[in-house]
Amino acid sequence: MIFYYSGTGNSKHAADFVHERFGGHMMDMAHAMRKSKLEYTLEKGERVIFVFPVYFGGLPRTVREFIAAVNIQGEDLEFCGIATMGKMALGVDHRFKKALKVRGMTMRAFYDVKMVENCIFLLDTPIKEAALMTLKRSDARLKDVADSMEFNHRKPYKSGPLEWLASAVMYSFYGPTSGTKKFLVEDSCIGCGLCQTVCPLQIIEMEDGRPVWTKETCDHCAGCIMRCPVQAIQYGRGTRKRFRYVHPDV
Repeated sequence: MIFYYSGTGNSKHAADFVHERFGGHMMDMAHAMRKSKLEYTLEKGERVIFVFPVYFGGLPRTVREFIAAVNIQGEDLEFCGIATMGKMALGVDHRFKKALKVRGMTMRAFYDVKMVENCIFLLDTPIKEAALMTLKRSDARLKDVADSMEFNHRKPYKSGPLEWLASAVMYSFYGPTSGTKKFLVEDSCIGCGLCQTVCPLQIIEMEDGRPVWTKETCDHCAGCIMRCPVQAIQYGRGTRKRFRYVHPDV
């Protein structure tokens, strides 16, 4: 069983890669939360893989809430995590392990996969050529991850106290900086509604042909701003000159 969360396609690609190797069912955690699909009964010894991006050294809000709400039943289940990130995983494995433990689940192994940086709210995203080079390396890493899972978790990622501290400091900024008030829609908007369609939380509505964010906070997955076909969505003034990135498989 693979549970995944993705805004611009990095983690979805990782989930698809692992699914192609091991098979089983896949579930989008954001969709599961919206539809209250929170009860799962699995086969004995089944591998349960959570795939998600690293946000501020921790878990995206929706992933955290899904783990807190989901009820997974089965004997001898093997819980694993795969985190995709642009820079560093820091102590995200520690936070994931603690989130599982609260629900009576034990993490078997955790893996990090460096992919294309997509935190356009704060950082420059790489140009297309650099992004493609990173994706080639990430696929090689995903193969290593799948091999490790198949052969008794030979090379898991494991953080230490310094990474835990760094994550704690960084994650404290996640909530306060994930507001929606700074989203801007420029006159170049064509009213296609793609942003509304791709929003994992479904908090974008079209009013008079333009997107409106209906809640004060979101996950900051960057799906809306990255996938806009005419780059009409901005976040403040700092995103206008930044390259838009979406995984090519999306």
